[in-house]
Amino acid sequence: MSYKDLYDYAQTVEVYDKGKQYVSRTSLRDKAVCIAGIEKIAHVRTGADLGVSRGFWLNPTNKEHHLVQQLGCHIIVTERGLNNCWERFVYVKELTHLFDAEEERTMGSEAFDNLLGEFASQGPIDDRSPQWIAESKAVWGALALLCPEAKRREFAEERQAVKIDDYEIALRLRIPQFHVPKLFSPTFEKMLKRLL
Repeated sequence: MSYKDLYDYAQTVEVYDKGKQYVSRTSLRDKAVCIAGIEKIAHVRTGADLGVSRGFWLNPTNKEHHLVQQLGCHIIVTERGLNNCWERFVYVKELTHLFDAEEERTMGSEAFDNLLGEFASQGPIDDRSPQWIAESKAVWGALALLCPEAKRREFAEERQAVKIDDYEIALRLRIPQFHVPKLFSPTFEKMLKRLL
């Protein structure tokens, strides 16, 4: 089981102009469940503080969490105040954690609190935990799933020719405009190579 299998699947989904069709998070979830050989992934919306976290992943082995105790499966938790584009992006970002290595998993409230502390830290990147690195990879991994490479290249050409702007790209992909510039940064291809 690997992220690459899910990435390869996402490349087969056509994204039409005017936002008529886009990569469905439900189809990504269903394919991820199949690839990982698990029974299901639940989605729970919660009143979490947006200033702290827009969402998180719960592994069923994290028995201390009440949602895991209640549902007994993998769970994607998103903040209920997110708009559709943000919820879609956060959902897919969290979905990529299904493929985290064992040392990258954030297990338990203490590990989660430590990770949140790292986000606020100004320390050197070389000192980051495997969990922080997994979070960074998840952002880039979600972008690569939600914007198939052929469409990304097409958007890059149109964007370079000033035929389309980041807002229109965000509308067509149904992702937050905040993340659109990442699709065209030199870091995108570097991160994608690390993921694949």
